[in-house]
Amino acid sequence: MKSDASSIAQGDLQELSPDVVQVRMLRELFARTRESAIVGVPPVLLLGWAHRDAQPIQYILYWAIAVFFALSYRFLVGHLYLSQPQLQAERRRVWFVLEWVGAVALAAVWVSSIILLGSGAVDALFYLRLIFLVALAAFMLSALGIDIRLYASFLAVIVVGTLLVLHVYFPQFVAAVPVVTVGLFVYAVMLLVRSRGEHSRTLEWVRARLTQRILMDQLNQTIQQELAMHEALRIKSMELEATNRKLNELAIHDGLTGAFRRGYIEGELRRIVKGAQRKPSEFSVMLLDIDFFKRVNDQHGHSVGDDVLRSLAKLVQTTLRENDLFGRWGGEEFIALMPDTGMAAAVDAAERVRKAMHTLQFAGTRGPFGVTVSIGVAQLETNETADSLTHRVDKALYAAKHAGRDLVLSYAPQQE
Repeated sequence: MKSDASSIAQGDLQELSPDVVQVRMLRELFARTRESAIVGVPPVLLLGWAHRDAQPIQYILYWAIAVFFALSYRFLVGHLYLSQPQLQAERRRVWFVLEWVGAVALAAVWVSSIILLGSGAVDALFYLRLIFLVALAAFMLSALGIDIRLYASFLAVIVVGTLLVLHVYFPQFVAAVPVVTVGLFVYAVMLLVRSRGEHSRTLEWVRARLTQRILMDQLNQTIQQELAMHEALRIKSMELEATNRKLNELAIHDGLTGAFRRGYIEGELRRIVKGAQRKPSEFSVMLLDIDFFKRVNDQHGHSVGDDVLRSLAKLVQTTLRENDLFGRWGGEEFIALMPDTGMAAAVDAAERVRKAMHTLQFAGTRGPFGVTVSIGVAQLETNETADSLTHRVDKALYAAKHAGRDLVLSYAPQQE
């Protein structure tokens, strides 16, 4: 049986395990035993000092050594018990016997003070020793009262031992003050009755502490569960956000080339055109097409064609500016939206792209080969719509292809 409150089934607050309560009561007993053993040192020094002139020093030393031995024994037993929680429940009876021996020995040693320190005369020191015994019986109530059997044994040794010593060594005192005998018995009975209250209060306190411990354990467990749930929700939320980002990327980016999809690029085109209508600014569009791309697929296969598309998209995106938008218009056609760009700058950018294409080489089934592109460029005019602008840039691309391909042409009215 575990000695800790965790051994009690959680939620069982109506009836605590008797074994757990008993072990906790024994722990409280030994905690008080250790404290009372320390507190018992000053009275020994006080009594020894009070008898320094009345008794030989060796008698005082013999008695002091005996008391210190009893106090040390009780302190050691209490300390060992409190420092070995794994053995408390299993050896509960052994611990109780050890504590009982210490309590009885302490009572016997204190009773012996009447003989070892006594001179046979009923003097002030004699009454001092009796007062100490009476006070000791009351003081030990707080420590030994946790267990009535233990305290009863201690009182029995104190009362019976004191009366026996008084009748043997001080018969005149007993005869002169017969009420002492009755008084000691009555005092002992009162303390025993009082010990029942001490036991009940300690028991209630122990049960309250154990109940509090259970409630705290349950609260901590609930908090840990809630924290685990929050952490799981946070992880799920992060996973959902990551999934949403991936879906968003897939929704606006072409899976093969990484360029923007046509739907997204069309939306951006209309937004930029409307913005330019409200606040006039230069805006140009570049439309490019891979020359004889069908021949690449037919001669080298679609996997090589896909490699050409990917390489072109990567090259164009590294050639254009960061604020330019590049997207796949359809098949082997690509479009670039260039805000704050006039016709001349757009044509220069298109020329850089066309010339950069000459640097690309691809491994085909018939050996290495290169590709060229034809590019059309158009600049947004005043009050022009997005559809009109794409129509004109398409005408410029058509003219570049018919003019011999691998060429950049800006839109001109005669191209219609």
